Amino acid sequence: MKKYVLIGFVSFLTLIGCNSDVLVDQYHSLPESGWHYKNVVMDTFQPQSDYYHQLYANVRINGDYGYSNLYVRLTIIAPDSTATKEVINLKLAENSGKWLGSGIGDAITFQLPILGKQTFKQKGTYTVKIEQYMRLENLPNVLSAGIKVQQLEEIY
Repeated sequence: MKKYVLIGFVSFLTLIGCNSDVLVDQYHSLPESGWHYKNVVMDTFQPQSDYYHQLYANVRINGDYGYSNLYVRLTIIAPDSTATKEVINLKLAENSGKWLGSGIGDAITFQLPILGKQTFKQKGTYTVKIEQYMRLENLPNVLSAGIKVQQLEEIY
């Protein structure tokens, strides 16, 4: 009997631990010197065309980051190689200077929704590129960057 309870408990934990609606959720480490404008962070995912999707910008900074925002250029490349580019202003702090992210110690983590609900009509693999688009060639105190794509409700 204990064996079946243990198997049931492990199965339950496995099901709860799986988050099948998240297609990609990555933070890519950046050099200690900062995020150079030529350093493009890239991920791929395969969406279902009959669902909406939400994109998030994943950013991790340290407390010495000198700005209240971060401009990024997002490029989404469809399976047929067509590209969509957007410049997005990520708000990282309130006017008072309080960070809008969460963190322990000196690292502050942000997962900010971008572009609203998206549909991806083509079947296949999409590539998402994110690059810093500030006026600096090298942006110091950015520790990592990436993207999260979450599948939402079905399109009717």
